[in-house]
Parts: sequence; structure tokens; C-alpha cells
Amino acid sequence: MTEAKQNFDRGRVIAVSSGKGGVGKTNVSVNLAIALARKGHRICVFDADTSLANVNILLNLTPEFTLEHVLNGSKRIEDILLQGPGDITIVPAASGIAEFASLSVPQQKLLLQALTTLEQQFDYLIIDTAAGISENVTTFLQSTEHCVLIVTPEPTSLTDAFALMKVMRRRHCESRIHVLTNMVDNYLNSVDIYKRLSGAASRYLNADVDYLGYVPRDESLRLSVQKQVPVMIAYPGSQASYRFQALADSLENIYRAQPTRRSFSLFWRKLLLSGLKKEPGTIRVAAENADTAPTPSTPARGRFPKLAIVKLQQGMVQLVQSRTLSPQSMKSLLGSVLRQIERYYPEIDLLDLRRNAPPPTKPDHADAERSDRRV
Repeated sequence: MTEAKQNFDRGRVIAVSSGKGGVGKTNVSVNLAIALARKGHRICVFDADTSLANVNILLNLTPEFTLEHVLNGSKRIEDILLQGPGDITIVPAASGIAEFASLSVPQQKLLLQALTTLEQQFDYLIIDTAAGISENVTTFLQSTEHCVLIVTPEPTSLTDAFALMKVMRRRHCESRIHVLTNMVDNYLNSVDIYKRLSGAASRYLNADVDYLGYVPRDESLRLSVQKQVPVMIAYPGSQASYRFQALADSLENIYRAQPTRRSFSLFWRKLLLSGLKKEPGTIRVAAENADTAPTPSTPARGRFPKLAIVKLQQGMVQLVQSRTLSPQSMKSLLGSVLRQIERYYPEIDLLDLRRNAPPPTKPDHADAERSDRRV
């Protein structure tokens, strides 16, 4: 047994996340996994982005079985694992399946069994979350001790990363945030971006974030994506590959200095139990920290207060008009809602509803001015 493996009593779970899409999150997850595998660790990448399944695309994988088969009970987690490049193992996501936040109790139990197995079998479990601030994302962030937050020099990336940290703070998420700057010109550019984000977090959220490192803007990364081969394998001598290996060293040092204190799978077990105590049907996942404040269950049909429905409708309209969410986050939100409508209101023809929708009303000048000021 290697020295690296002797230092681990159970798998270390890291969530790799971002406030917006297009920042190279999945690329970082995969190449960081390969860098850790080269240090003698057993590595698994869990594709938790059920809307896009980007790991499959990035690695040119066409899995016969996916997470969907585990959640419907037809396969065990061991049956769907894929051997990826660089001695890493992949848990393939199924594009378009329901978000974890809306799984039924039996599906939650199957997910818990799968996560427990992965935590026991691997030294590192890297969770490649969806981008944005959906409930699916924040649940995984709450369940892990460490989160690698990807940001780029784009102003929208910093704004959305701050929004994600704000949601994490509101939900009492204890995951330690490690900022990784991607697509930067050099180290100084990276540090400048980190200081801007950490300064805002300290001033407005009273929160500390760590600096993990950076990945430079490198032509080899673009070429490797086109080839659907990780840069660590396609261009092992590139500057980007060197940085990924350095990032793996940094993560090892973090865990040496701070051994894992809580179990990843235990969080999900407590979450499941808190939901079972309140609602025998389905569980609403992670509106608050499951260790301290179990989430309220969904009200029974016919008991939802009318005033709450009105406020919900108004809030949804305001959310859309404010453009607070990125297009991808809005797509994920709407997809989740539409799937539930199809499930519980099969008599509603969504296509017909869209065809017969009334034309949008033209906003008055005051509304337009308010919208401009918000942007």
C-alpha cells in the first residue's frame, strides 16, 4: 500500500463548482483527477450535472448505463462505473434526469447506497457539480468539507461566484472554499482575481476563502477539448498540465493539515432521515443544513396557502425580469419545474400551453428604466 493511501481512512470528497457555466469546471475536475491518480490515489469523478452530463462529452464516452439506472433500481453503482483515461473512474450522469432535489424516497435511498460505496472504495471522490446556484448544486456543497470554486477573469464569473457563496452562507454551508482561477494570463493576474473575490466575501459575507492556485490560458487546453482527450494525457508537458499537478500537490497538503472530520455519506443519511420524519412521499433537499436544521417537507396537495401561491408567482416573475440567474441556471430551474408538472399534472399539454400563451405585454417606461438600473 502506498504512503498516500495509508494516510486516508475514508475517501476525501471534493465538490468542484462554479457560479456560471463556461469557466472550464468539468475540464478542471477531470484533469485534477488524473493528476491525483498519478500520485497513487484511487480516484472517482462523479458527474453530478444531470442537465448536461459534460464529463461524458469531454471524454468522448457513450456509457451503456448511467446514474439513471442506479436511481431506478435496475443497476448497482458498481455496474455503471467506467474506466476513464489516466486510471480514473467515472460515474456517468444521465442528461435530463430529475435533479437530486426532487428524487423520491426510494431513489434517495439508492443514491445514499451508491455514495456510501464510492466513499469507501476511493481515496478521492471528485463531484463535478452543475454550474449555478440550484438546489442540486448547494446540496452537494453542503455535503462536502471542501469546495473548489472555479472563476475566470470575466466580470460575470466573479459576480456569479459571489452569488454562489452568498447562497452557501445563507444555507449555513460549512464547506471550505478554495478558489481556483482558470484561463488567466499569469500568476499575478490570478492573485488579483482572488483578492477581489475574497475581499468581497470578507466585507459582505464575513467569510474567508482560500487560494488554491491557477490554470493559465493555454492553447493546449483548447486543442485537448477538441480531441476529447484530457490535457494531462494529450499534452503532458504543457504549462496547463504542470499547473494541474501543482494543484494536486496543494490538495494533498490541505488534507494532511486538516484530516476529514465528517462523513460525506453520513450527511446524506441524515438528510434522508430528516425527510422521512416529515414526509413519507418525497424529500425536499437542502434548503438548510441537514445536520442542524432538517428541511420542511412539501405541503400536502390542497393545503398550500393561496397567499403563498400568489407570492410564489410574483417572486418567479421578478426573478425572470431581474435576470439574476444565468441562462443555464434558468434553464435548469425551468427544466426541474416542467418535469414535476409533467409528473403530477399529466393532463396538461405543455406544448399546447406554449402555443396558446398570450402575447407578452409591453412594459411601461418606468418598468424599463427600473430594469436598466438593475443591469
